[in-house]
Amino acid sequence: MKILVINPIGDDSWDESDKIFYKRNACPTTEIDVISLKSGPPSVETINDLRAVEPLVKELALQRYKEYDGLIVNCFLDPSVKELKKLLDRPVVGPGEASLAFGSIFGGKLGIISIRSEALDLMRLNAEKLGYGGRVVSIRGIKVGVVDLRNNWERVKSELKEEAGKAVSEGAEVIILGCTGLAGLSNIVSKAVNRPVIDPAVAALKMVESLVSLGLRKGDV
Repeated sequence: MKILVINPIGDDSWDESDKIFYKRNACPTTEIDVISLKSGPPSVETINDLRAVEPLVKELALQRYKEYDGLIVNCFLDPSVKELKKLLDRPVVGPGEASLAFGSIFGGKLGIISIRSEALDLMRLNAEKLGYGGRVVSIRGIKVGVVDLRNNWERVKSELKEEAGKAVSEGAEVIILGCTGLAGLSNIVSKAVNRPVIDPAVAALKMVESLVSLGLRKGDV
């Protein structure tokens, strides 16, 4: 199968590393392409960022989707995912919805650890819209911004473990990393807090692979 990953930001510097990460976690027969927007904010951390990228994500997806069996919009806030589900005849998955679904299936109360910004409120709202509001008992953020993540990995790891520990003390039984820029750090956090930790990028990947494998597809658009 072929999966398209759309980075909903106007910065392609993540594309190659994201492709390597997705390919490493994909089934051997899954092909992965990663593309970014031609313009847009460098990260999606506010309501204005979200509103700015949504039409651009939609436009790019409509241009490219016929080449692929499924699509991932690579942001925990799932920009345009709901709308694209209605427009396209193949699976479209967001890391936020996939992580919450897997966390809910696994069982227990959920804690989300992301970037400390306006996005935390948007995540709570999205969780409520998706029907998981009652399961999410903690939403916390680290102080490192998305665009600075790659330059501060040791600090990022330290703060993630600290905030995850606080989420556990607030009742979280499963931790979700609430930013795809944190991909690859779930095992480190899991060992620190002795709780299962869901990587949002991997959750989205496994969800879309499963949907494609099940042959779930709407009628032609």
